[in-house]
Amino acid sequence: MKDNMNNSNRYKRTALIGLTSGLLILVAVNIISSFFFFRIDLTKDKRHSLSPATIELLDKLEDKVYIRVYLKGEGHPADYQLFAEKTKDILQEFRSYSNNIYFEFIDPVAGKSKEETNAIFGEFYKKGLKPIPISKESSSGYSTQFVVPGAMISYSNHEYPVTLVVSDPGGNDNWLEYSIQELEYNIVAGIRKLIKPHKATIAFLDGQGELDFMNTSWVAYQLQRFYNVERISIDGKINSLRKIAIDDSVKQTIKILGNKYDVLIVAQPTEPFREVDKFIIDQHIMRGGKVLWLVDATNAAMDSLQSAPEFFALSRSLRLNDLFFKYGVRLNANLIQDLSCQSIPLEVGKIGDQPQYKFMAFPYALNVVNFSDHPIVRNIKNIKSDFAGSIDFVGNDNLKKTILFTSSERTKLIPTPSIVTLNVGRTQPNMEEFAFKYLPIAVLVEGKFNSAYDGLLPLEFDTIKEFGFIAESPSTRQIFVSDGDIIRNFIDRKSNQPYPAGYDIYSGNLYDNSEFIMNCVNYLCADDDLLAIRAKNFKIGSLNPAKIKEKSTFYAVVNIVVPLALITIMGIIMIIIRKIKYNRKAKQ
Repeated sequence: MKDNMNNSNRYKRTALIGLTSGLLILVAVNIISSFFFFRIDLTKDKRHSLSPATIELLDKLEDKVYIRVYLKGEGHPADYQLFAEKTKDILQEFRSYSNNIYFEFIDPVAGKSKEETNAIFGEFYKKGLKPIPISKESSSGYSTQFVVPGAMISYSNHEYPVTLVVSDPGGNDNWLEYSIQELEYNIVAGIRKLIKPHKATIAFLDGQGELDFMNTSWVAYQLQRFYNVERISIDGKINSLRKIAIDDSVKQTIKILGNKYDVLIVAQPTEPFREVDKFIIDQHIMRGGKVLWLVDATNAAMDSLQSAPEFFALSRSLRLNDLFFKYGVRLNANLIQDLSCQSIPLEVGKIGDQPQYKFMAFPYALNVVNFSDHPIVRNIKNIKSDFAGSIDFVGNDNLKKTILFTSSERTKLIPTPSIVTLNVGRTQPNMEEFAFKYLPIAVLVEGKFNSAYDGLLPLEFDTIKEFGFIAESPSTRQIFVSDGDIIRNFIDRKSNQPYPAGYDIYSGNLYDNSEFIMNCVNYLCADDDLLAIRAKNFKIGSLNPAKIKEKSTFYAVVNIVVPLALITIMGIIMIIIRKIKYNRKAKQ
């Protein structure tokens, strides 16, 4: 009896010591963990992890950032409630990296009268947050309520509106997936505008038959979210691309303050460049300016096939070859046929007077899917390209040259002059002719460029001191793309509104042309943080309705019976263990 009491006291003492030790360890772990922060994201696409660029931005915040989110409200549809939860999750993640982040969710019209609500919505319109009307069905019929689709970010007595609910430019109805994917990017872009008020300036070049405003309006609109966007015609004006100031009014001398524009976009020129305009562009680069060249070395275009089934493709004389050679590239006057291509409707016959069409592969209309691992193209899946040519690297070996994307492993090169005909889509390709592979279509060149006019400066330029000739640039960047159609958007004739760049009007597919151009400009502007955030990509997991319907009984059993069975088995095991344990004690 005495032994049993001693054993009982010993067990109690052991249990008390174990409990006390466990509590002390738990308290110690909490104290230690308060000095360290880490999270483990087990999702395949790292959707719950902020990009390193975002973390760096948050770490460098010098003042408090207040984010007022207006997605709170009674009776919001389930998808808006889910989006509000996702927004809260990511803002909590922001907060975990920076104590300068403060946020709250607000119902802006809670308890307000109809007149007050209308006035509040009017203020949101003025600030750039346009409430979205949503139709709801109830027993009494349909009603309309409004959702304010974003947030107001404040920093150092300045505020900026951020629209968080954004539609998929591809025209898909699933706005939720696209908005969640863009969520981090949109919030960071808003914070970035407040803490870095300087906006780079992007200029589309005019004057050489480039794509006009309407045909580049989609990309221009996307760029305007983050940059100042203008159009400029050089037209021989010395100071068209540079900032100047009066140095000495008596001597009538000027000083050059730098470039007016951070990036020039040359979008599919069709007319030769004048020598003086080339020189002005060259000196823009020598002052550290960047250029995105989207240039067709031939006259081949889809428009030529609208009025006739074939046309004669010729090399296009733009007089840019000497510049490009000096900058380390050559755009060849040839055409790429690729078995990785799009389909276009071709007439295959008539029924009565009505022509009959069938979609057939057209090898001049490339579906580009081969990309490097460079950040510019890391999140790009495919690009729509019409009548692209090949690019070679030449000359200066001191420049860093990177291929961004290429043709496929089944490519055929068509030299010019040559006849381009729709019949190529009606014939079976000869596989032996498609012997080329991975021909560069877009390349990046970085480093210190030498002027194309170094030692070759025309006499009329040399005698004008105001030119301020520079022979070598600081470290800068240029991107060369051998197809101007990549930036082009078509116009809906009925609404006169632009389709997204990369939208295929025949199939309705949307390619990643717009994302590619945005990434190019981000990189040229050295906005590597925005580029890194844009590279994130994920999809919301969804259940297959057909499989759910087919195996509903099976899934019900799995979700109900299996957990109960596991609990029962664990209970039986525990009972057996306890019996074995106490039987041993009784024998002792």
